[in-house]
Amino acid sequence: MSVAEYFTQAKKQVEQQQWQDASKSFQKIIDLEPNRWDANFNLGQVLCKQQRYEEAMIAYKKVIEVNRNYSWSYNNLGIILLHLKKTQKAIKFFSQAIKLEEENPWFYRNLARAFVRQGDEAQALNCLKKSVQLQPNSPDLQVELGESLKKHNDLKEAVNCFCRALRLNPNYLPAYTALKFTQLESAWLEKVIGFYQKILEQNPDLVPALNNLADLLTQQQKLKEAKVYYRKSIYKKTVALNPELVKLDWRSPKQQAPDFLIIGAGKCGTTSLYSYLDNHPQILLPNNKEINFFSKNFTNGWDWYLSQFPTITDDPEFITGEASPSYFFRRHVPERIYQTAPNTKLIVLLRNPADRSISDYYQNKKTGKVTKTLEEVIIRGIKHSQQMTIDELSHSGGTLFQSLYFLKLQRWLQIFPREQFLILKSEDFFDCPGKIMELVFQFLELPKVINNQYHKLNIGSYPPLEEDIRQKLTEFFHIHNQKLEEYLQIKFNW
Repeated sequence: MSVAEYFTQAKKQVEQQQWQDASKSFQKIIDLEPNRWDANFNLGQVLCKQQRYEEAMIAYKKVIEVNRNYSWSYNNLGIILLHLKKTQKAIKFFSQAIKLEEENPWFYRNLARAFVRQGDEAQALNCLKKSVQLQPNSPDLQVELGESLKKHNDLKEAVNCFCRALRLNPNYLPAYTALKFTQLESAWLEKVIGFYQKILEQNPDLVPALNNLADLLTQQQKLKEAKVYYRKSIYKKTVALNPELVKLDWRSPKQQAPDFLIIGAGKCGTTSLYSYLDNHPQILLPNNKEINFFSKNFTNGWDWYLSQFPTITDDPEFITGEASPSYFFRRHVPERIYQTAPNTKLIVLLRNPADRSISDYYQNKKTGKVTKTLEEVIIRGIKHSQQMTIDELSHSGGTLFQSLYFLKLQRWLQIFPREQFLILKSEDFFDCPGKIMELVFQFLELPKVINNQYHKLNIGSYPPLEEDIRQKLTEFFHIHNQKLEEYLQIKFNW
């Protein structure tokens, strides 16, 4: 075959996402013409699709050797280096790409991500501002700039960015998510409510706009209006995913309590578990994973809570539930659930407490909730724990105290029978999700569903931990882990 024929073949293979075959075709071209920089560049791209990063780096470096002025080679090398956690080198390559092509917004965006990884939020913000200046019509860039502005406490401009993204694309889900998790002042509540109402005038069935509007009306304690939007939102979402359900009888309002609750613990895999449950045809979930009704929103009332679930789940053919990790440790939650939903099944994920605490810390650092170092947080937490009562430790969340599983579970098991719980080891769930999901479906009295793709969600990324810090955590949790194993008669081997 000629070079042109190999190129045609490789192009078709790329279109069909046959990455391995495409890489072989591009390699054939390079074998025939070693200095074809375009073939080397394409080879680098398809090798990245296969996560063959070291080989991809060789291909991109060959491009630079042949064509030193092709900016995308430097950019793509930077992306690989960032993936390999070689942040400083990534910054160098992104900067070189910008020198060659100063008007490329994506290079500035990628450089910003490298600065975020390095912890330099000020530089990241400057890069994102430049990126949006060059490409103001990108919803992606508007949201990324907004998130950076949030970290700098410029909430007003952050909200403007998120709203601009939705003006550009009313269906752009990341902008709704960003707005959902932005704490709005009362003056801005009305503005954003009006903004959602305008979107809904043009797109009346837009689920994220309906749901976010309901959330904001709830904040204003306009609960009657909020319930209307919640019910419409969850109906539209459910029938969009399952069109055949339109034919069934949707009773309104919902009467029965949710069938199950994932009560925690945070940073133990609850997001992934919730997502996997959503793949079962008999499980119909609400729009909001964490409703936090029994912990933070109990005064909104039972009708407000039930308005967020599909009403059709009162039919015995379907079940529903939610996942609020705050339930695990918040005061009064077990009692409230027992009073209102005494037969609801309870699912708990427990992860090595040292790993959970580390993950929790870096999540809080990423969102700007904590500025101290991990070691400072640990030392301060351990010292503070020595001055706290058992009752205080039993009801405290946060980086360290949410990992005191024995104290948390003890109060739950004093109210609910053991058979009402499914207690899972997170490490087993991460390693063998299919096997654990079979246990979950069995617990929920549902037929198992085969799913060969279990993608981990909400995964954190953080630097290697110094051994003495881990040792401090291990020693702190040791006695609590022993008590947990004895209490549950389960070996966790942490």
